[in-house]
Amino acid sequence: MNKGVLLIVLSMGFIGASIPLGDSMMLTFPVWLFTCMTIAIAAVILIPLATIKEKTQWTKLGLKNYYGMFIQAMLTATLYTVFLLYGVTHASAISVGIISSITPAIVLILSFFLLKEKLGLKKVSAIVLAVIAVLIMNIAGVEANSGASALGIMFMLLAVLSISLFFIFAKKFSVELPPFTLAAGLTFFGTLQTLPMALYELSSVDLAIFQSASAWGGIIMYSLLGWVLAYSTTFYAMPAINASTAGMANAVMPIAATAVALTFYGASLRTVDIIALILVVASILIAESQERSKTIDDPVDVATASEKI
Repeated sequence: MNKGVLLIVLSMGFIGASIPLGDSMMLTFPVWLFTCMTIAIAAVILIPLATIKEKTQWTKLGLKNYYGMFIQAMLTATLYTVFLLYGVTHASAISVGIISSITPAIVLILSFFLLKEKLGLKKVSAIVLAVIAVLIMNIAGVEANSGASALGIMFMLLAVLSISLFFIFAKKFSVELPPFTLAAGLTFFGTLQTLPMALYELSSVDLAIFQSASAWGGIIMYSLLGWVLAYSTTFYAMPAINASTAGMANAVMPIAATAVALTFYGASLRTVDIIALILVVASILIAESQERSKTIDDPVDVATASEKI
């Protein structure tokens, strides 16, 4: 396994592992406050790291790069994370991990309508499998608490839509920056975007929740898994892999989420979860199989980007 593949697999694993953790933290913290705190901690780590390691001169990045980072932060750090955390409050972490992995199929649909890209038989098959998986989760998998589960799935579909729009935006407006610089910029803007709602929730929350060592441990762990490690490994991997490999790596996310939920949080695995997981993995493999022979899409050389800065 080459370095790029290993890094993107690790990235999806980090994101998947953070989902059950976020689920448990939602029992104590409101969504916007938790999101802002974890992103802010990541920004505090990544900004000095980018400045020292990549010699980033923040005043010379240019308006285009800042605009690109702002939009990417809004779609990923803000909307995707908030919808995901709302999702885990109304659905199981395993269900959330599985639904998150239909992202490649949603990207195909949006590419067809927004970028006018053609849909071949394999892509259509992938979309159909992904839709069936969601229907299974939403219908066959919903039990007595169907209202809550349906609401959780709705939030997760909004999260998937947000991250899919991020990929569409990235295709049209590429941001060529070194990995730590890009990760730091996204967490910085994510902090600013979530701060107003976080302050609103802080005014009505019981401050006793901040006295728990386990709560701070969860906040720091989520910040490291979901932001610092996930962002850094993703942006380091992207120049070394093609879109096919990145898409197929999404299959790691529900597997990691399921493993962590079962091992550390006592979650139960239903037959419907297994069926949906198999369908999602199959849709990813089919969607990306025809792209395997293509070269890397718009590769970004990290050293060159550093020199530009």
